[in-house]
Amino acid sequence: MGPGEEIFERFGHQSIRIHDVTTGVDSAYNWGMFDFDQPHFLARFLTGDTRYWMQGFPSLWLVGQYKSQGRAVWEQKLSLTRSEKDSVWNYIKWNAKEENKWYRYDYYRDNCATKVRDVLDMVLLGGIEHAIATHEHGVSYRSETLRLAREYPLINFGMDFVLGRPADDTLSASEEMFVPMRLQQLIRGIRVRHSDGTVTRLVMSERQLVVDERYQDTDAPPGYFTPALKVGLLLTGLILALCILPGASAPARWTIGVIATLWNLLAGVVGILLLCAELFTRHAAYMGHNVNVLLATPASLALAVLIPLALWKPQSEKLVRAARSLSIFAAGCGVLAVLLRIIPILAQQNRPLLVLAVPVQAALAFAIWRVTAARNGETV
Repeated sequence: MGPGEEIFERFGHQSIRIHDVTTGVDSAYNWGMFDFDQPHFLARFLTGDTRYWMQGFPSLWLVGQYKSQGRAVWEQKLSLTRSEKDSVWNYIKWNAKEENKWYRYDYYRDNCATKVRDVLDMVLLGGIEHAIATHEHGVSYRSETLRLAREYPLINFGMDFVLGRPADDTLSASEEMFVPMRLQQLIRGIRVRHSDGTVTRLVMSERQLVVDERYQDTDAPPGYFTPALKVGLLLTGLILALCILPGASAPARWTIGVIATLWNLLAGVVGILLLCAELFTRHAAYMGHNVNVLLATPASLALAVLIPLALWKPQSEKLVRAARSLSIFAAGCGVLAVLLRIIPILAQQNRPLLVLAVPVQAALAFAIWRVTAARNGETV
């Protein structure tokens, strides 16, 4: 099943259809079932302890549901021996039992597509993984995520921020199959050796059951570098321009204070969430070792309070010193994030985030020093 409208539908879907003309069975089984009303669903989702389940539906009814949603549907008929078909069917019947159907869903390593891959590879004794071993596309979890969710740019930019260094590793062809459309593409032309020693094409035929082009699967991830650079330079230029005004100018202080408060409040909250994700959730496999935490340190929350106080109550030397020191610290962390890119083991694909955040942090540190110094009669 191709992409849909909702963000969680942008990654497509996959089922195994069992059609037995002798018994009349015609059901499609999938491992992507979840329920927003499930107890503690949000908490489980945020911590990575998601409980999904496997379930089958009448094939034609299911195809009709996707057609009504404007989602394209393809069917690949597989060439399996009788014993291999029996093995798939027996496994699915076992897996569909109440005591066996639940599992911890993982966006990348254990989802509706990887389950299909694993079932087929199991009955083919590893034949799929062997056949596609050299067919990788040079993609990563980050690039595939950004590619598929590009219709939601703000959410996509946020996902780019929270994904850490492990999300940049090049995927094997087998790992690429976490995307249903990649699985469809990769198995399309391969030949596999069966348990009886014969070698055949795995996909006997392919047809499109629902033709709909409303939601397209794009070929490349979006480029956020230029838009991020423009926004970063615009904010930096505005902050520096305000610094040219007299330090006692109330409008200048007010504007700088608002920008600094909003920026640091957002950065502080995001930074804390990112640290919690790495330390206390199962998302660490993809969000861990994330250099972006240097762009959003928890110290930013303190700056969200200290900067407006320092700008509007400059007579307090402690407040002014604290605001200056922490703003310089935040700017220094940003510079450190840039320098870490030259260390291969720490290099992270975060150029858009750097060109957005680092200039703004540096400009805010300069503005805090200049405005408070001018008001206190210091040399600027």
